[in-house]
Amino acid sequence: MIEPPARLSSRPRDPRGYAIPWTQFIRADGTPDFRVLDHERVQRALRVRLCSMCGGSMGRHIYFIGGPLCVSNGYFYDPPMHRECALYALQICPHLARSKGRYIEPATVARSIGPEAKLIIGDMAPDKAEWFGLMHATDYTFGQDAKGMIMIKAKLPWLDVERWRDGAIFYE
Repeated sequence: MIEPPARLSSRPRDPRGYAIPWTQFIRADGTPDFRVLDHERVQRALRVRLCSMCGGSMGRHIYFIGGPLCVSNGYFYDPPMHRECALYALQICPHLARSKGRYIEPATVARSIGPEAKLIIGDMAPDKAEWFGLMHATDYTFGQDAKGMIMIKAKLPWLDVERWRDGAIFYE
């Protein structure tokens, strides 16, 4: 088990011991659904520049996580984070830390959540990325697409980009 950074020490934990991100959707029974973000918290995080993992205020330097298309175009559904929060996510999140896997169909997610949340599904590539980038920036803009999904545009060019696969940095 990787210890979470100090910024995440006060976040609640799931049964496996993982820190639950601040923007995560929490069901009425108190359990997190890691497939869905809390739309209102995402908006608040973006408006006042809060880390999507710990909920703390971010300074000038922010970090995004995304696949190769995000690296090239700078568009995201997930808000930025502090570097140490992003590093924790890259190492412990089952989706980010495993190159093997699959996406669950959006309709399946919507059925399993039911009326508890306002679920807005964005258009994502159907195949899971072979690696994820940790991208360093200083600013972003955001708005909503035609479906109501929040879209975040990082200010490019990136200050730097690290490539991650299977929970570790890698070089090609």
